[in-house]
Amino acid sequence: MPNDVDIVFEGFDTTDDLDDGIGISEQFLPDEQNDELVRHVLTKGVDLQEYSQQIEHELQAMEDEQLSSYEQNEGALLELDSEIRSCDEVLGHMEKLLANFKTSLGAINTDIQALQSDSLSMSQRLKNRVVAEKQLDKIIQGVVVEPEAVRTICDGEVNEKYLECLIEVNKKIAYMRVHNKQHHELKVFQEVMPELDRLRLKASARVRQFLLDKINDLRSLNTNAHVLQSSVFLKYRFFNHFLIERHPEAAVEVRDTYIHIMRHYYLDHFETYQRGLTKLERTIADRADVVGMEESSKLSLFGTAKPIARDRANVFNLGSRAEVLDAEDPRAIVLSVASEASDKRPFEELFRSYNLALADNASAEYEFIMQFFVSPKARQKITGSDMARMVFGHIFEPSIRIGEAFLKTYLESTHDALGVLLCIRIMTQLTGELQRRQVPALDSYVNSTNMLLWPRFQAILDSHIESVKRLSSGRKSKIDTQPPATVRRYAELAASLLRLNSGYNTHVVALSLARLRAEVQAYLTRRADASADQHAALVFLINSDDLLLTVLAENGFTEREEEVSSWKQVLAATVLEFAESELERHFGYLKLFVVDAEQQSDIGQISSDGLSHVASTFNAEWRAQISAINSSIIQSFSNFRTGTEILHAVLGQLIIYYTRFHSLFDKRFARRAGATAVCQPVGVQNVMVEIKKYRNNF
Repeated sequence: MPNDVDIVFEGFDTTDDLDDGIGISEQFLPDEQNDELVRHVLTKGVDLQEYSQQIEHELQAMEDEQLSSYEQNEGALLELDSEIRSCDEVLGHMEKLLANFKTSLGAINTDIQALQSDSLSMSQRLKNRVVAEKQLDKIIQGVVVEPEAVRTICDGEVNEKYLECLIEVNKKIAYMRVHNKQHHELKVFQEVMPELDRLRLKASARVRQFLLDKINDLRSLNTNAHVLQSSVFLKYRFFNHFLIERHPEAAVEVRDTYIHIMRHYYLDHFETYQRGLTKLERTIADRADVVGMEESSKLSLFGTAKPIARDRANVFNLGSRAEVLDAEDPRAIVLSVASEASDKRPFEELFRSYNLALADNASAEYEFIMQFFVSPKARQKITGSDMARMVFGHIFEPSIRIGEAFLKTYLESTHDALGVLLCIRIMTQLTGELQRRQVPALDSYVNSTNMLLWPRFQAILDSHIESVKRLSSGRKSKIDTQPPATVRRYAELAASLLRLNSGYNTHVVALSLARLRAEVQAYLTRRADASADQHAALVFLINSDDLLLTVLAENGFTEREEEVSSWKQVLAATVLEFAESELERHFGYLKLFVVDAEQQSDIGQISSDGLSHVASTFNAEWRAQISAINSSIIQSFSNFRTGTEILHAVLGQLIIYYTRFHSLFDKRFARRAGATAVCQPVGVQNVMVEIKKYRNNF
């Protein structure tokens, strides 16, 4: 423990005056004015000497206290010092260890960097080897042909296994040709390329012979070509694709052989089918079956009269013939079945059957050609479609000509407008079906067929129109009030044409029908004008118009059709004329007087005697005349609806004229005050009550 420390305050004179002390404090402690304690001492006037002694005692006490504390903790401090020294030694040792560890870590880092560099190098070499292996494996796989495949190609049987081997060899050939420029310096390419070329020639020769043998099997008429196509040719269609790509000359030979054989195959079958259909044809109309057919008889070869047959129900009436268009699943006629049943049919059914057979065979053949003769690459290009059309055209050209000749033969002799129009509609349906099947190869056939059908249809309708033009009006004599056969024929033909034009709205049909309608109207007018009896002529016109409208209505046509609306207008005008004519016959005096009287400018100019005469005459016979009108109409018109309408029209006109007469009568005698007529006319209401009795006579 060190010796006590003596504190000596030298040079500090505590005996100076207070003022001197304050001056010193102010001199040496100018900033202590800010200290609260100093400011307190200075302001309170504390004795500085006493205060300094107090401070000194406090400092001494504090020193003694610190020394005592040090003496009490001396052991602990010495122990702490010893521990610090021990820690110093440990830390020094650790410093050496860490320095050695740092040196070791530096060495390890160097080793790791070396290993990392070696790993990167090895990884790159491995990647290079993998890439090289893949390229080499691709080349090997592309050029190496299995010995078993080579033996199969050269000596094996041509079957499914042969097909698999040929596909594999074709892949090798394709690879060699694609990569020959890139790898031509490789020895493997130089050695394998000639061998593959010899293998190509060998495979081409064997495949060519196989296909030619199978194609020659089609020569037999008993062979079902479509079965052979699906079971053999499509199964081995790669053979032909191989020839197209690897040996075009052999492919052309196979194609030409197939075209030649199938051309005759279809020609023979369609010729046989067309001849069989021709035997089933039932003639519907001949040259004499026209709308304007004269109601007379033909002279036979020896000059005797031979009546014209009129029992051909389907000449002008469509009947059930339209069912040929409505079949949901139309099927071609089986000749053997139809021949045994001796089933004669109209030409449109035969025409549909031939074209169904043609369309079905053409669709199947075109699809086969696209798959067999057009390679997958060419199929995606326009050239593939052109090739298919070319092959198809060569094969089906004779069969199409047979169909056209079949139609031409019919058109040259037929006068059946309905049959021709049915054929046109059949071709329209066939066009839609071919479009749905995506078979464009028959477009030219469809167009040429329509070019044959439409002119003939127009020519037949022209003959009907000309026949009506040539009809004579007859002599100026009594006319038959019943409609002539021409009217019924025209009505049935018009209704049939409208049915076949429904949904198509073909302008040619509508225009021809309008021309025919105009000629029939002109013919009826000529017949009526030639009659000496105007009343009978009007009855004739009304009966004819009514028959026309009845036939059209029976076929479901309304005024929305121009044909119906036109004839209704004609009928309405004729009925009105007939009503005026009937009034002229039975109440002519009334009508004439009313018309003349209404033309007078002054009511006073109307003769009172004339009014009385008309009134008396009317009163005497009006019931009898109305009954006569009713009887005349009943005898003239057998159609209940038409007769009722005409009777209403006549009696309606009578009421109108009689009402006008009554008005004139009242006005004339009303001007003479007190004057009365000799005869009072029957009341209008009385006439109307009488007329109501005839409302339900029909």
